[in-house]
Amino acid sequence: MKNKKKLFTTTFLVLLLIAIATPLAAFTPASAEETSQSIKLLSDDTWYYMKNDMITIMFPRNGEKPMFLWRYTNNPNSTNVVKFKGLIEYTTYEKPYFLWRCQAEPLKIRERIQAHYYGPKQHMFQNHQRQMAEKYLDEIEKATDLHAPFLPFGGSTWELEGPENVTRGEVEYLSFNFTLVDVPPGKADFQFAERNIILRCRFYYTPATEDVYGKYTYTVNAGELKIDIIVKHWEWNIDKLEAEIDELRELGMDIPETEKSTSLALWVNLASILREEIGTAEADAQNMEDTDLTESVSVAQNMYVEGARVSITQNNKGKQDEAPLQRQGRERFRLRFEEGNTTTLAGFFKFVPQAIITDGITYNTTDVTASYITAGKHMSLYIGYPYFDNYTLEHDPSIGLENITPWLPTNTLMILIGATIFIAVAIAAIKIRKKPVNIVSIQ
Repeated sequence: MKNKKKLFTTTFLVLLLIAIATPLAAFTPASAEETSQSIKLLSDDTWYYMKNDMITIMFPRNGEKPMFLWRYTNNPNSTNVVKFKGLIEYTTYEKPYFLWRCQAEPLKIRERIQAHYYGPKQHMFQNHQRQMAEKYLDEIEKATDLHAPFLPFGGSTWELEGPENVTRGEVEYLSFNFTLVDVPPGKADFQFAERNIILRCRFYYTPATEDVYGKYTYTVNAGELKIDIIVKHWEWNIDKLEAEIDELRELGMDIPETEKSTSLALWVNLASILREEIGTAEADAQNMEDTDLTESVSVAQNMYVEGARVSITQNNKGKQDEAPLQRQGRERFRLRFEEGNTTTLAGFFKFVPQAIITDGITYNTTDVTASYITAGKHMSLYIGYPYFDNYTLEHDPSIGLENITPWLPTNTLMILIGATIFIAVAIAAIKIRKKPVNIVSIQ
């Protein structure tokens, strides 16, 4: 009886050790020693390369379009891609996060107002009220002075400033900016965006703590590339419809005020490509149109969205609504690429759940939303920024690699696993032979 108790106790302790060790073999940022050593800045006709023994990051040398490729330096077969597709203005009458069917174009604005604020009350209106409501809804639908809801970054002309090395106290990084200087042909209604959209990039050689105008802080690891999105003086379609919407409110419709009814989404595509498709990415980077060449050769099967594994093989665009991204109590939203071999590094894309709105003197925070949809071996992510009037918006996405760091050394884990197998065999022998077994404890 005593031997059986010892057997049970020993088995329990071994299994407990393994149970503790397994979840702690988690994804952690690559260390500063791994990522900051021997940084090299190289270039060819198409790409700049930021490279060391751990990570290689590529971006278009001539600034044609803002896209970034990154991978583990010693594993060139798998490359992660993030492409900044553009900005989309959308209404939030239905949900606070981006939905493709809620883009801020005249017909869709009318549809949303009619569905949520006019339709439910229509039976309560007198004939003349219904006539007036239909009149103002028609004026919204036929408005001609609105810009298209989507400003594509591909097809726009970008100016690359830098890169250059920067030292700030003990923090070192490589700095460069993408600035939109010319909108695509046929998009003259977006000329207000020229030189008002900037991607401010910093590749960190050393770990740092970012203090964002004293409003919030977050950590940045060595080998992480921050890609801050800056949008100045956006012209909102909803502002141009305020007179008609005010008239609808006067008729008794509870339509939210402007600051609660519209937002701007940053559209980002996340993909993975093989080494032999780098040429396709090169053609994509050099193409002055809004193309999806890189996405078309993506081989990604799954991504982890805040820790949940999501299959992205199916293209669900136009078939279902985008799903909201729910933050799991971390300082940043996080998406991670799946690696087939779990001993390699996994790429991540993450961003702070707050953004800054400023007039250059005062700085205020606003909550950020996000939604995503699987798009056929790649994912489309939409980061939503609430209405910020004529002010400047700043937000903080970043990319990098994560490492799998076991809590216990591999040899120790193997010993524990072996011990567990031995005990399992012993238990089976007891059941078969009904004989006592002595377990020798190591003092």
